[in-house]
Amino acid sequence: MNRAGYAIEYDYYPPTQLDSSLQVKSVRGLYFAGQINGTTGYEEAAGQGLVAGANAALATQRERPLVLGRETSYIGVLIDDLVTRGVDEPYRLFTSRSEFRLTVRQDNALRRLGPVGLKLGIYSRPEEATIETRLHHEDSALRLAETTSIRPDEAEPILSAAQSAGLSQSVRVIDVARRQDVSLQKLFEAVGVGAEINGEALVTADLEIKYAGYFERERAQAERMRRMGDFSLDTDIEYGEMRSLSLEARQKLSNLRPGSLAQAFAHPGVSPSDLQNLVIEIERRRRVAATP
Repeated sequence: MNRAGYAIEYDYYPPTQLDSSLQVKSVRGLYFAGQINGTTGYEEAAGQGLVAGANAALATQRERPLVLGRETSYIGVLIDDLVTRGVDEPYRLFTSRSEFRLTVRQDNALRRLGPVGLKLGIYSRPEEATIETRLHHEDSALRLAETTSIRPDEAEPILSAAQSAGLSQSVRVIDVARRQDVSLQKLFEAVGVGAEINGEALVTADLEIKYAGYFERERAQAERMRRMGDFSLDTDIEYGEMRSLSLEARQKLSNLRPGSLAQAFAHPGVSPSDLQNLVIEIERRRRVAATP
């Protein structure tokens, strides 16, 4: 940085000319971040600056770039939106832009992104200890809930307050904690375990137990999208000719010209069934082209 500035006049750079590390595709070693990419808002600028700065540093060390996917963070959503979709007005990052709002939560930020920072070596020793302690407490809470039983008389006051049916026999704490408005922390207190576990870690464990089915479905979707990132798409594909795709998907893909299925999947208007049909059609065409 040559000079610090504020409220200065700046140019706009089309963010689709950047890759996912915020490096300019045509100029290696040049990274753009902030409002010059068509965004507005301090959080948006700070998030881009973090990633662009980290990648500039990694590039000097000849290390792999830091690329945060949509399934890992809102910063990942922000950057993916910019470099794959572009902008036609100042971009603000709203939670509604993420497909993974159940798993990209405030309470599990350390679980999602802590390992990334640890790998990059950006934390101090006390910060590393804080992360390790928090993750250990979350794991301990889930393990206790699975291995500890609660008697009907111990659970009765909690279930009665939650207007939930009582127990006829002792059951695992995790089974009771799945009920709505039944606190995992109160169940632990009733049984006399888990006093050493951090309260924020208990909140995360409670959410993971109550909404496990929804989280698992969303994480499977995220994993599917991650795998699709390896399926490349030629830029000269004639989407308009693919009648197996919806009209909206054909129009969106023709305008977007994604480089991979992951980019196509992230775009509104392109459904999972459209992507499945797209894969089938592309593989069919590739087989035909390879036939002597």
